[in-house]
Amino acid sequence: MRALSLTLPLLLLLWGCEGCDKKPVPKPGVPELAQITQLQGQVTVQQDAASRPGRVDEPLYPGETVVTGPGSTARVRYVNGAEVEVAENSRFRVNGAPGALTLELEEGRIVSTSPQATGSGLTITGRFGRAELVTAAEMVFDLRGKDPKLTLQYGDIRVIDPQGQAVPVVAGEELALSLSKPKQAPPPVVAEEIVFTLKPQGGKARVRGAQDSAFTDVAPEQSRELGRGTAFEIPANSSARLSSKSLQVSLAGDTAGTIKEASRQGDQSSYTLQLSRGTARLQFASGKQSLKLADARGEVELKVSEQSTVSVSNPESGSTVTVLAGQAELVADGKTTVLKAGEGVRRSSESPQAAQASAPVLVLPPDAKATRVFTDGLAEAGIQVPPASGAPLRVEVAEEPSFREPLLAGRAGADWVRVEPPARGELHWRFLGEDGNVRAQGSARFQPDRGRSSLASQSPKAEVLETGLKATVYFQGSAPSLHFSFDPRPGARSYQLRVYRAADVKKPLLQRVTNQNQYSLEPGTLSEGSYLWYVAALGPGGDELAGGRMNKLDLVYDNERRGLALSRPRPGERLGSGAVPVEGVVPLGSRLFLNGQAVTLDAKSRFSQRLPATEVLVFRLVSGQGEAYWVRTLRKDRP
Repeated sequence: MRALSLTLPLLLLLWGCEGCDKKPVPKPGVPELAQITQLQGQVTVQQDAASRPGRVDEPLYPGETVVTGPGSTARVRYVNGAEVEVAENSRFRVNGAPGALTLELEEGRIVSTSPQATGSGLTITGRFGRAELVTAAEMVFDLRGKDPKLTLQYGDIRVIDPQGQAVPVVAGEELALSLSKPKQAPPPVVAEEIVFTLKPQGGKARVRGAQDSAFTDVAPEQSRELGRGTAFEIPANSSARLSSKSLQVSLAGDTAGTIKEASRQGDQSSYTLQLSRGTARLQFASGKQSLKLADARGEVELKVSEQSTVSVSNPESGSTVTVLAGQAELVADGKTTVLKAGEGVRRSSESPQAAQASAPVLVLPPDAKATRVFTDGLAEAGIQVPPASGAPLRVEVAEEPSFREPLLAGRAGADWVRVEPPARGELHWRFLGEDGNVRAQGSARFQPDRGRSSLASQSPKAEVLETGLKATVYFQGSAPSLHFSFDPRPGARSYQLRVYRAADVKKPLLQRVTNQNQYSLEPGTLSEGSYLWYVAALGPGGDELAGGRMNKLDLVYDNERRGLALSRPRPGERLGSGAVPVEGVVPLGSRLFLNGQAVTLDAKSRFSQRLPATEVLVFRLVSGQGEAYWVRTLRKDRP
């Protein structure tokens, strides 16, 4: 018996607590929500069918349930500082996300304390409904009896009963909620927190959680979930997209703001978004949704009940809100304004009111096929709406022909749809009828012009510099004279210019000697083609000195450019008070339109005219290559 009394404790030590020391292994990417800071007696943590003994300083993750046994207590601290005292025979589940923390009390009694008004306290749900600690407060939740009892010790909370009605709560008074009704009450509708996913596009983004003290970077290949209270910043050379099930927010470069609230209750989704600067495009899915927008002028509310797309810009001085597709109600200063597609409100004006937005300078036809658009900074463009009989058409715009992730969607206006074109990339669009069939569709490719449509001058002389790079000289009619310039060489008495055909670099096509560091060839000396040229420095005895470099030269007949060539106005030219000179050339057999009017061409497809002072010139070229547009903007500032 003595041997048995020694062995039994040993067996209990080896086998009786199997699994007692196991700690929870967090799943990758799952955030820690809370931590057990104190416990007494029998406290367990359950996750699905598994359970484990509770431990001090043990982290708690979404979906885990804390259970206290008879005569047992515990204390739990959430990551935002909110604390919960748990009485015996109690059971509650932690859930939510950092910045949007929740606690579901299933049975028993707890005391919840929020230390300060951070804007991201704790939401507690149970048979009583929902309670939100909106300031520094302490609340007792007691579900031990038939009817739930709530007592506010101090502070301010918001309580919504199971029927969705607000319940007034007075500090120091016990509130008993009777749930007994003649008919069975429907289950409480609890607001579900909406979590956005941020994905940078074309650069990085910066985010700061509600509990964070500093911003962190999000790389383009990464994505980050953002809860309530999260701030974001998009650098000027980047863009990003905030995505949820029912709302997509496209953020342009140099945009900053904060997600104040995002929740879904039944079929109603609600958001509160603060924008401090930049531009955002809001794409709402079908269904009832409301968005409160805070800017420099205060707060407005947008209400939508159909698929709609809304643009918001200039929040620094009072946002400009424009409905691009669909319809929205704008509620501000106690007044409700219905905005249809193409209408907007400038809140920065002294008396904001709905107005039809002005037509974009460039409006593309609805059935444009692979149209090319060349521009060095086009903020907006338009797509003409095709005529429709009966109900208005619905429009979708995307960067790819599959329309998997549309940039804009909703009911189209009567005349045109405003879009924000990419600096370089494609736009695809389609118009659909009530039956979902496509009535018209088109596409366009946007790319920078970067001076490719510019002619250096009308002079027959072309400057060719010694750079070691390729120079391209375009000409219309006869080939121009070529003026070669090169750097002087120490010790040189003269220079020999050698020109080769690109296909034969052994035998010079021509050689010329000069005692200056420049030389001009007469017009027509070199015809259309590709050449290499080299300058040899010659010493006093005619010997060739070291140095020099080979250069490339292409002479190209201008009509082979297959595009517009402008000599006036030049890129960056200022807008004067008088008429605007417009001069250039297009490929033979082409037709040219300027700001919608046909341009007269001579026999060599040249044009020269003067227009009344205008800031933007839109050239439309129709040729055998299809249609192409060039947009040239004149500067308004003066020297």
